[in-house]
Parts: sequence; C-alpha cells; structure tokens
Amino acid sequence: MPFSSLPRGTTTVVVISIVILVVWMIWGSLKYPEALWAPGNLSRYHTDVNSCSQCHEPFQGVTVNKCASCHNEKQFAERSKPAVSEFHRKTLREGKTCVGCHTEHRGALAQITVGAMENPHGEFVFRATGTRSCTACHDFSTGFESRIRLLDNVIVSRLMDEGEGAHRPGKMMHCLKCHLGRRLEIDDD
Repeated sequence: MPFSSLPRGTTTVVVISIVILVVWMIWGSLKYPEALWAPGNLSRYHTDVNSCSQCHEPFQGVTVNKCASCHNEKQFAERSKPAVSEFHRKTLREGKTCVGCHTEHRGALAQITVGAMENPHGEFVFRATGTRSCTACHDFSTGFESRIRLLDNVIVSRLMDEGEGAHRPGKMMHCLKCHLGRRLEIDDD
C-alpha cells in the first residue's frame, strides 16, 4: 500500500507518536536510565555499583577499562590464587573482554562466571546466611579431591538450628522442597 493512500491525518498521527516516543526515551534515559534500560538486577557481587556508567561506556557497553577501574591487577594478586590472577592477566594480554566469561543483570543471586561451579545449595543460601562466599561455611584447604569440611562457626550453627533438621549435612541440596519460589523466611535475630 503506497504511503499516499493512507487515510487523511495518519501521517501526522504517526509523526507525532514517534516524536513523543523519542522524547520520552530521551527523558527516561537521562532521568531514570537504570529503570529504562537495565535488563535485570545486578548480582550480589556488584551491589556497590550506583549507576550504569560505572560499568558501561555509552554506545559501547561494558569495557575492559571500566572493569579494571574496580578489578585491578593489584586486587587480583591480593585476593586470588596465583593461577587465577595469571589467567586474567593472560586474557587481557590477548585482548579478550571480561564479558566473554562474566555476565551480569541476571539477578541478585545469580552466578556471574560462565561455567563456574554451581552452588549445590541453590544461590539463595547466601541470602539465608548473610554471606557472600562458600568459604564462610566451608573449608576448601584439602582441595576438591576429598570431602569439603564444614566449618564449626556461628553461621553454620545458626543455619543448622533452623529448619527442624532440614539444614543438616546431606539435606541442604533440596532447598526448594521447603522454600518455594521467592518465599524465603529469614529471622534477623
């Protein structure tokens, strides 16, 4: 159908609609960029990020320079095993990007490293315990060759005391039998 055969006034309505949409998108992008453009919530690892521009370059997305402003080589050397630190240095020397292995915007409890070992308890165990790492409850000093040792600390004791025995070793892998969907009751005592 040729454009000229449209009903009278259609062109005006279409042009006005497009202008309103573009103005709304510009206004929303400036006033509420996270609400308009964010595809999902950030993970627990990036709860300190306050704005999109901390990680994203306009019209480029996430860049290595933005990642390196928070995750620098000194930080890797202090916090990572030597092999992990060297892997990241090699990856950057080869010109690879961080988003090749790391994802975001998949929710607060999501794993952000592609191919990383999944949490056998379900990701919401961090919210239930108020922790951010597996090492808060487990000792990995023997490596993964033998059984991982459960620590005897306040976090583990509190979790085991709750749940009427369901939080005992060997039982934690089936969290969703009791904790359905988003329902997760946590006492703040």
